Amino acid sequence: MSDGGVPIDSGSTAPLPLPLPDAGAPMLDAGPPGVTWNALMISGDDSITAFDRARETVSGLFVEDGLDPANMIHLSRDRRLQVDGVRDTSVEGIEGAMMDLGVREGEGCVVFMTSHGSRSGFYINGRDYLLPRRLDEILDRACGNRPTVVLISACYSGVFIPDLQAPHRIILTAAREDRTSFGCSAEATYTYWDGCLIEEYPEARTWPELYEKVRKCIEDKEGSSYTPSHPQASFGADVATLPIFHR
Repeated sequence: MSDGGVPIDSGSTAPLPLPLPDAGAPMLDAGPPGVTWNALMISGDDSITAFDRARETVSGLFVEDGLDPANMIHLSRDRRLQVDGVRDTSVEGIEGAMMDLGVREGEGCVVFMTSHGSRSGFYINGRDYLLPRRLDEILDRACGNRPTVVLISACYSGVFIPDLQAPHRIILTAAREDRTSFGCSAEATYTYWDGCLIEEYPEARTWPELYEKVRKCIEDKEGSSYTPSHPQASFGADVATLPIFHR
């Protein structure tokens, strides 16, 4: 899909206004208490522990926000962690897990994925890359036009936005399509973007607000020591003021 998204480029010289809700306007009714959210949590590389640690921590934040663990599927490349329902990460495994979530009308999709990345797509250690067009096809099959939030933490992850953007989708990425992200060292607790997401998530009410908080956190972490990664976002017209789950 290529229509209906409102891309936000944090590399612009002047920040674009974010579509934060007007206090006097009705909130988009896409996330009321009756909605069931289904989550796919993916770590694509077991060469460092930071990716799986982020997957587990972010899923914990989602559960605290009311997501039912029974409506979550986890994928990891670390064989030691493939227990208690955690599956092996592969492109086919991602598609199968999304279909197994069984998303129905009145429900929503959330995908969190963290790994290394390239200008081609999302890296799966020992396997192939998950390409943007392939992820779009998977989301189309599994989620249709239901509210969908995709969080992609990887170098060059902005490459996913042109293929994924759609009126019913929100996409947050760790970097612009031509930039690396940082913090992928063996001793890191989290990558920079994952750490900022985890730190800022509890304080944000909407996805646009979370994007802005994470973007500022990344700017502070990178400072003048790194070439800016410029996290990206796209907010589809139908979900532009979507609250984070049931906040």
